[in-house]
Amino acid sequence: MTAREILKRGLVVGKVPDRLHGKTQHKTLQARISEDILLRRERSAFFRTKPGVFFLRQFITDTSIPEKYRVPIIARRRQRELAVRQALAFDCETVQDLCSSDCLISSRKILTLLKARRFHYARSTTERHTNEVIVWAFMLVLRDNAVLTYRHGRYREDRDTFLRKRSLGFFSPVVQDDLSLFDQTDHGIVASGMRALNVDLNLNAEFELANSARLDSFVCTQEDKGTKNLLAVVYFDCPDWFEPLTRRLAINDLKWHDLSTPVNHIEDFDPWSQLVLDHAQRVAGKVQPFDEAASE
Repeated sequence: MTAREILKRGLVVGKVPDRLHGKTQHKTLQARISEDILLRRERSAFFRTKPGVFFLRQFITDTSIPEKYRVPIIARRRQRELAVRQALAFDCETVQDLCSSDCLISSRKILTLLKARRFHYARSTTERHTNEVIVWAFMLVLRDNAVLTYRHGRYREDRDTFLRKRSLGFFSPVVQDDLSLFDQTDHGIVASGMRALNVDLNLNAEFELANSARLDSFVCTQEDKGTKNLLAVVYFDCPDWFEPLTRRLAINDLKWHDLSTPVNHIEDFDPWSQLVLDHAQRVAGKVQPFDEAASE
């Protein structure tokens, strides 16, 4: 069945809450099933029989079902685009006080604004008004006292201050489809970042990804053209045995950086990473999360 048919059938049999409304909920459901197939692969409860049509894996060997429903297709992986539409954003006036300094912003303050629906969606990350502050998931991959770093390639970065610079974070704009019934608490921020990690690092999801990531705080950036961005700093704790690999031209020279070691050439990092680096060093040093420290 298609995602629309699954949602309709779920409503009929009472498996979907009555409060779940909206014209695009079937798109959200399709995105979540597609994500589950991408992350879990053969371990997913679903597979595609053709584009946009899903079937339950538990019946894949049931010969009483026509074979055309039991043959999975292999979908091409989607590559992340430079211009992302319907990006989560705030008006500058809404976050002006929070972005008035270089200090970290409590995640609770931003989540409160989101809960109050004081946000909108920008036309795209490249077609934005100067008074729009776009929200990005900025994922740091941690292993013990080290953070995974890489160099930007031209595929994704044409900004001179980022191109070929080293980065601490795998980042992606949070978009409208990231908000679903399953991601109400953080407005889909962590889910957005995990999808970015999956594409960039080709994760196989041999462990529970969602339980390994945590939203910590926000950082406001000031861009060359006067625009601003909000980076949602998310930490992803990977197992000791996990060694990420990538073949993407946008991600070069993967290296683990020991956060207990001082950085001699901070200018080697891109501007966003420079803003987050000091905080990452404190977090790796077992300092309590920013929100807990701020509440004392």
